[in-house]
Amino acid sequence: MSVKLKKLALMAAALTLMSTQSAWSEYRIALMPFGLPEYMSTFVNEIEQHPLVKDGTVKITVLDGRFDASVQSNQMDTLITQRVDAIIFSPIDSEAATAPVARAAAAGIPVIGAVTKANSDQMFAYIGTNDVDGGRIIAERMASELKGAGNVVILEGPIGNSPQLLRREGIDGVLAKNPELKLLASKTANWSRAEGLAVMENWLSLYGDAVNGVIAENDEMALGAIQAIEGKGLDTAKVKVVAIDGIQDGIRAVKSHGLFTLFKSAHHEGQGALDLALRAVVGESYEPKADIWQGDMTWAGGTAKQYDVPWIEITPANADKFLKK
Repeated sequence: MSVKLKKLALMAAALTLMSTQSAWSEYRIALMPFGLPEYMSTFVNEIEQHPLVKDGTVKITVLDGRFDASVQSNQMDTLITQRVDAIIFSPIDSEAATAPVARAAAAGIPVIGAVTKANSDQMFAYIGTNDVDGGRIIAERMASELKGAGNVVILEGPIGNSPQLLRREGIDGVLAKNPELKLLASKTANWSRAEGLAVMENWLSLYGDAVNGVIAENDEMALGAIQAIEGKGLDTAKVKVVAIDGIQDGIRAVKSHGLFTLFKSAHHEGQGALDLALRAVVGESYEPKADIWQGDMTWAGGTAKQYDVPWIEITPANADKFLKK
């Protein structure tokens, strides 16, 4: 072989090696949020800000579930066909999610749960807040605000969505311990501000000023309720409203409308989920890159089945710390 041919052969080998190394160093991770309301949009954005996404090591695909379990099921089949490396799944319906997760597991694709749960033992791991505790905390706050007696209504998330089920469990536990807190009505408003407004307007027409408190399972619905309350000329200093999520408008309402809410960290849930997805793909040699593991979260080698993200109570005193500049 001539010197020139040898050089060409070496160059070709080097290019092949570089291509192989590049393929090894790039991972395709799919995100399956149940929908893209403000919190879930923030969750996706946090994943996109993960160091390994920003440097190109991880390629992200986002599939909007549009609040529809059948859409999510079809999306899971598409991702299995595409042979993505891992899937971060936030199902709209915990029971309906069981079969899609099983299909991914059978195909050898790890699924990481985040924000909302699937009723499945085939997930690689789950990261999110303890929603039973969240429901308990906001209901206890309502009991405290009303001094243990009064009439309340509950705005719920989409029926069958794990936060709806678990937050309601926590709320009901507190109501059972406070028999003088009377539940007038409960209804889903599907995590929607507009639906929260409509449901609350209807309740105010039915019950008037007999409503003393609103327990909303998320901020969007709470903000709709506040709009309805004030639209009827009532005062949120008298009709108490409590909620969960700590979205930006919710935090502002803590300062201006007397809302009590719990902050749920999309940064922790999003970037933690991506680290767990990479741990599932790379193996035990993977070292997490998100800063959450340097503070109030414990990595535990990436082998735990559940990672609990802490709740933070938002008050007028600390609200500014959580508002984006």
